[in-house]
Amino acid sequence: MFPQLFRPRGPAAVERPTQRDPGSTSNDNTFNDPRSSTRSSVSIADVETGFLPGENTTRKEWKKAFPPSSLLAKHHRSSSRDSDPAERAKRRLKWLTCTIIVLAIVLLGVTSAFLALQIPRRASQVKNGVELITSRWGLPSQSTQQALTMWPTDFSRDIQPIACHSHNDYWRRVPLYDALAAGCTGVEADIWTDAKSPDELFVGHTRKSLTASRTLESLYIEPLLTILDNANAPSAFSDPSANDTTVSTTPNHKTGIFSTSPSTSLTLLIDLKTDAATTFPVLLTALQPLLAANYLTTYSPASDSLVRGPITVVATGLTNFTANILSPANTTPFRFVFFDAPLAALSTLAPTAMDMAYNTTNSYYASVSFKEAIGDVGWWRREMSTMQAWEVSVMALGARDRGLVSRFWDVPGGKGEWEVLWGMGVGVLSVDDLKGVKSFLEER
Repeated sequence: MFPQLFRPRGPAAVERPTQRDPGSTSNDNTFNDPRSSTRSSVSIADVETGFLPGENTTRKEWKKAFPPSSLLAKHHRSSSRDSDPAERAKRRLKWLTCTIIVLAIVLLGVTSAFLALQIPRRASQVKNGVELITSRWGLPSQSTQQALTMWPTDFSRDIQPIACHSHNDYWRRVPLYDALAAGCTGVEADIWTDAKSPDELFVGHTRKSLTASRTLESLYIEPLLTILDNANAPSAFSDPSANDTTVSTTPNHKTGIFSTSPSTSLTLLIDLKTDAATTFPVLLTALQPLLAANYLTTYSPASDSLVRGPITVVATGLTNFTANILSPANTTPFRFVFFDAPLAALSTLAPTAMDMAYNTTNSYYASVSFKEAIGDVGWWRREMSTMQAWEVSVMALGARDRGLVSRFWDVPGGKGEWEVLWGMGVGVLSVDDLKGVKSFLEER
């Protein structure tokens, strides 16, 4: 039936009987060909020793002599697992997981490519150095110093200063520059001293959040010094006596931060979080580079003259009015750190001698917590009551009569409260939402 393609191998190659006794019983250890009158028997031992079937081998004997390959056996096992619901569920979950991972990788690649294309486009659309720094902040190839010097005299071109104060400015993605990009004329930094580095002022909301790299010098003093140095660099074409809107009209003729309004002073509010007896002297030392360059607002007791500079430094928090602001270190030959006066005390019907002491020679801001002085805004009406609005106007008027800038912090809500505060004559809006307040004030 089958050609004898294979021959017996080894010592087993002996003649095999082709017939059996018809009366004998079939043995389980032999294979018989029922379709042939002659019966060929192959024992299991023959197969194990290498015997290969010959021409009289039946199909059944052939299959038993040559079992399915391992791949076919694996297919048989897989077929048996297909009937198991648990196995099918595992395979589906595995397939779904792999699909999600692949899609996530593809999406990440597409997003990265899109951002890589957008960064040069955004950089090419920036109008000034402030926008360049905020748009490329954090990129390893971006040098802040390079951005500061690309626009030596137009660093803040097209930015209009607005009466907003950047509350907790150091929390922003780009401290100082985000506020400047919005046009805010006030920024705030909380400072701490540490026994391990007594000459450093660290910036942060809590002591636990402090890091060695985030100091008052690195976040504010050095950038401001570079901006103002570039803006006030000597030029053969500058003429303070000419009708030049890019030149400051202040007595010292120092150009400020904002190119569109060079006489506008930026308020640097310093909130002392550690003991003023040790922190305030360190602050005075840290401000010396700005003072030496005539970039600070100063008051001279000898001549009773107040000279507005590009930066006005105001101290609050644990600052003591008498021991720090009026101290000889901050008075001789002139005062260059001013006080954040208590706003509520300026409108009292029975002011004390201390209440009457706050004026432009020693103070600049006059601030108070909105919730402490005015109260919370009821959730049921979502706006200030008439009495609350009247109290705000009285406090704002008390500060304005003394030449101070009124400021409420911890103000609940948003645009609705800004509307009342601005309408009642508050000097500056202390906010966290820079984009929102910029849009609000530009509409006024």
